[in-house]
Amino acid sequence: MPRGKVGGKYDRRMSFDDVKDERMLVMVDKLCVWMGGILRETLNRENLIPQIRNGDFMCRLATEIQESVDKFTSENDDAGPLPRKPPQNFATGCSNRSMEARENVMKFLTWARELRVPESSIFSPDDLLKLKGKMNVVNTLLAVARRAKDCGMAADIDAPPKIANAFIGLEEKFGKKFDHTSKAFGTQKSELKTVTTTLMSGSAWKIVQQKIDAILQLPGKPSYEIFRV
Repeated sequence: MPRGKVGGKYDRRMSFDDVKDERMLVMVDKLCVWMGGILRETLNRENLIPQIRNGDFMCRLATEIQESVDKFTSENDDAGPLPRKPPQNFATGCSNRSMEARENVMKFLTWARELRVPESSIFSPDDLLKLKGKMNVVNTLLAVARRAKDCGMAADIDAPPKIANAFIGLEEKFGKKFDHTSKAFGTQKSELKTVTTTLMSGSAWKIVQQKIDAILQLPGKPSYEIFRV
């Protein structure tokens, strides 16, 4: 089923088309690049919510972060209480509306609380499962990202991003609309297209230019005679 669609119909709750705050959209882009890099997945504004909705990706993310947490705990006696293990026995490939999906989300949120993500930043399961608050989900993941950095994870969500990956795949839905955006943030530089302003000898504008030159060169001659073919 195409991204952003539920039951064959487009559902704007699955994308970020209705978010007008540019600062929030930038944070969504940074989250996509950060999370996609860790999971080795292509994530962007169009597919983030559909991809994480059953909780599978978030439990995988917790598993990756836990490695840094374990190392941080072993090297710091005053690390404080932190999760000892990532979510266990989470379901993969389950339906978004299944009990397995809800259990996945609950396991991730329990782990996030153990990571000491503030309770005020924890989303409600229905924010994701029933699409009631996707920005609450984003805020939780951003908070997890910053806690991961505090625990020594190398991937830094606040580092200057190369967000070309956040636009990969959008051409499938929007054609070439995002080509320029992807290239602008990529590392490859393409040569600018050269635009010539020289008029072709047989073009209509060249003929008009010649007539205007004739007017300037023949003072006093009626314009209707000059433009007569």
